[in-house]
Amino acid sequence: MKTKLSLLNLVLIVLGCSKIWNDGPSGIKVYGSWVVTSYHDLTNDSIIEKKDVDSWGMDVKIKFMRDSTFCGFCTNNEIAGHYTLADSCFNIDVYGGSKVGQPEWGDLFSDIALSHSFTCYKRNNKELRLYYDDNNKYVLLNLLDTDIRCTITYSSPSDP
Repeated sequence: MKTKLSLLNLVLIVLGCSKIWNDGPSGIKVYGSWVVTSYHDLTNDSIIEKKDVDSWGMDVKIKFMRDSTFCGFCTNNEIAGHYTLADSCFNIDVYGGSKVGQPEWGDLFSDIALSHSFTCYKRNNKELRLYYDDNNKYVLLNLLDTDIRCTITYSSPSDP
C-alpha cells in the first residue's frame, strides 16, 4: 500500500510540474493582459531576453480582448489594433502605434507585428507563445495578474 501511494504521489508531482501547451482548438485562447518576456529562435536555439537589449527598463504589455482587438504599451508608446484568431492560427491584422523614441526591446515586437508574420499560438496556463517566421521563432509572453488599462483602443473604419 505504501509503495502504491508513493508511486501515485510521484505521478501527481510529475503531472503537476509539467507544462501542457494547448493549441487554439482546446478552448484556451489568447484573451487577457500579457507581458513579453523573451524572443526565441528555434533554428539556432537562441533566446533574446529583456536584459540582453536596450529596454530603458520598460516592458511590452499587450491586452487581447474578446472582440479581436488589442491595446497596450510597446515600451514608451501606446499600441492598438486588430487580430485574427482561428483554431491555432493567429495574426495581427492591424497594428497601430508609433516607434518614435522606442528602445530596441520595443522595436523587436513592433517589427514582427508590423510585418504580419505571426502564424499560430500555443498557450499553457500563464504563458503564451506567438509563433512567426514559418514557426521557426516565437515571442514568449507571461499572463499578468492585473489587467492593462489602455487609453487608446482600435475601432475599424466601418465603426461609426
